[in-house]
Amino acid sequence: MTYTAQPNDKVSKFSQFFYDAYRTWGVFYSAAYRDLRAYAGQNWTQSERAALEQQKRMVLELNKIRRVVNLYSGYERENRLSTVCDAVEDSDVDTADLISDVMIYTYEKGNAHHVISDAFEHSLKTGLAIIGIYIDYGKDKVNGDIKFYYKPFNAIMLDPYFTKRDLSDCDQASTRDLLSREQVKSLLPWVDPQIIENIPTGIRDNKYQYLGIYRQYNSTYIAKNLLTYDQYWTRINKPQKYLVDMDTGVSQEWNGTPEEEKHLKEALAMNQNVQMINSYKRDVELNIIVGGRLLYSGPDPTGLSTFPFLPVIAYFEPLIDTYELKIQGIVRSIVDAQRQYNRRHSQIIDLMESIINTGWISRNGAVLDPQMLLQSGQARNIIINEGYDVNADIREIQPPQVPSGYLQYQDIIDKNIMEIPGGSEELLGISSTGDSQVSGRLAEVRASNGLKGNRGLFDNLEQTLSWLGNLVIEAIQKNYTPGKIWRITKREPTPEFFSGEFGKYDSCIKQAVLTHTQREAYYYQLLQLRELGIAIPDDIIVEAAPLQGKVKLNQRMAEIAERQQEAQQIEMQQIQRQAELENAQIDNTLALAQERRARVLADIGLARERISEGEQNYAKALLDNAKTVAEIEDLDRGHLLEVMRLAHDMQSENAAKTEEKLQADRQLGESFKAGEQNG
Repeated sequence: MTYTAQPNDKVSKFSQFFYDAYRTWGVFYSAAYRDLRAYAGQNWTQSERAALEQQKRMVLELNKIRRVVNLYSGYERENRLSTVCDAVEDSDVDTADLISDVMIYTYEKGNAHHVISDAFEHSLKTGLAIIGIYIDYGKDKVNGDIKFYYKPFNAIMLDPYFTKRDLSDCDQASTRDLLSREQVKSLLPWVDPQIIENIPTGIRDNKYQYLGIYRQYNSTYIAKNLLTYDQYWTRINKPQKYLVDMDTGVSQEWNGTPEEEKHLKEALAMNQNVQMINSYKRDVELNIIVGGRLLYSGPDPTGLSTFPFLPVIAYFEPLIDTYELKIQGIVRSIVDAQRQYNRRHSQIIDLMESIINTGWISRNGAVLDPQMLLQSGQARNIIINEGYDVNADIREIQPPQVPSGYLQYQDIIDKNIMEIPGGSEELLGISSTGDSQVSGRLAEVRASNGLKGNRGLFDNLEQTLSWLGNLVIEAIQKNYTPGKIWRITKREPTPEFFSGEFGKYDSCIKQAVLTHTQREAYYYQLLQLRELGIAIPDDIIVEAAPLQGKVKLNQRMAEIAERQQEAQQIEMQQIQRQAELENAQIDNTLALAQERRARVLADIGLARERISEGEQNYAKALLDNAKTVAEIEDLDRGHLLEVMRLAHDMQSENAAKTEEKLQADRQLGESFKAGEQNG
């Protein structure tokens, strides 16, 4: 017979866990509570305050601790990181981008970044806080919405034997809230409201004594309308069946019915590579105890198989045996310097006030009215009775001399408050050499360098955020339906989106740009890439620029781009028209060249005609000459020679004229031919 634990057994187990853990944690709670009050501005003890008031001295609280904590907290808020999912090597990039979009939406709607900053700031004060997630069904009744919360040191109790920041070796944990009945009903909608109505209100145990309400007068009366809402997680091992691919080692949980398992085994008999094995699964069990009564016991509503929260620890030394030193914040190391600073400043003011009026030594009855000796300021009037010597019977007490190094020592204490936790004046952008005339960029670099001594604080926070991102991804995969994913991203989820193996092997959590400062850095990096010659589009640079009124600027840039496009179109049309005009001119030039060529050919033909005509004339001339010779046969020899010379001269003159005309026509034709080739 299997034993089933009764509700009272689990309540008793919770109480036993709390008191056993408190015996170890008690010194930490006490020290952390003092640190928190020191940050708030209470460093004097009650006995010290009473002694100062009895001496009529001022109780000064010159809070220097708040400035140091706010410097680190402000730097974290100024450099917040967005948690996204990135694909590993050649894995599915689309799935990683889809998960990143859903995570960004979840973080924004869940106010995650402010919750993370508040938890980090609280860890700086006390050393410990937790960041957790839960499912809120207030607006989405089916899927719910993932919300974030943080709890301070005095509202949590962890297994005192854990040594890892991810709580992987923490077996038990609990938290407490003080809620009204209506708030409890909204958190436990499956519980009968009448059961909650019957639970008595008020604080009826002495757990979590460092909650703020416990420190108020008559806390039971103040919380008379509130219920204690305790959540108690324990790690358990439960039986689980797995389908395992024996070749790749990939496993998947099997939660089918016995009938489905029977058919599955028949199918597995055909495939020896996949086998079903029986093993155990590491899981957590949540017990919700309201007013000392168990109202729920089962899996965590987020569907996670681990604690739905992670600790934010400033300084953690797991090898130290006492929790007073094991977990610390920044305040722990500078409380003594702050107390010394207040004490010294109170003494300095007392010395200064004593110089104004240190008192008088007078013989009894020497002064008409003793109240005259208590006068201060200008024009003091002291009347001496008759028979008394003003120099012998009354004299002023000489004030003490302020030591020369007293004020310098106060400055040293002030500097120690900043330097003890690892900071310096560089955090404020002030040079250690006193050089105040520096650029804003140099001051920013000095402040960043001043935080390198405590880089571990921010590195541990980033590691915690990475683990928190894995919890959020698992909660999204187990609670959000494909319809909700589509409403968030306007995209259908990929087949790998809801696979647990994707988050384990194919993706990793990383930090991306979020805050104003990082956007400025991203903007300057884009400008540097453009200066190197990389073609960065203007709209990308404007989108990253830290400017106000980007919408109007984008509209104006769109109008300018449209006008430039229209101008380019007009210019292209003009270029096209110019090209067409040039083509027409070329055609015209070719036609003119062809016309000139035809004219040259015609002129050559005319020249040939003229040559032919010349030849005919020459032949006719010879014939005429011959006739003339025949007619003058009867002339004597002397006259004959004269006639022949005359005929030869006429022939030579005609040939020269013909040759000259042909040469001119030939040169004109050659010139027209060369002009046609050049055109």
